[in-house]
Amino acid sequence: MLLKKADPREVALALLNRSTSAVQVACVLVDKEGRIYSWGWNGMGSTGYGEHAEQAAVRRASRARLEGSTAYVVARRRKSRGVVTSKPCETCQRLLGGVYRVVYRDREGWYEL
Repeated sequence: MLLKKADPREVALALLNRSTSAVQVACVLVDKEGRIYSWGWNGMGSTGYGEHAEQAAVRRASRARLEGSTAYVVARRRKSRGVVTSKPCETCQRLLGGVYRVVYRDREGWYEL
């Protein structure tokens, strides 16, 4: 049986429902071969402090697969479900340093850093 590869943008959009924050953010990491290997959403995290979606995805990821990966990041307002620009903050950009591409969404569509 052949499994169709999931579109990481669609997976990221579906993960938004897991966030309980006012601004819901999700991140999906895809390896060089196009396989999803990690994901995360913003929330309180295991430390009790706020955790960004990118941090959660990297925390769950295999470090060996980070190099050359692509990160897909999406965000929206929980109440209105309105699109929020999801370009990663400077801290998360540094955290994603080994990632080759970062794809994020705003009201106009998908963009690459």
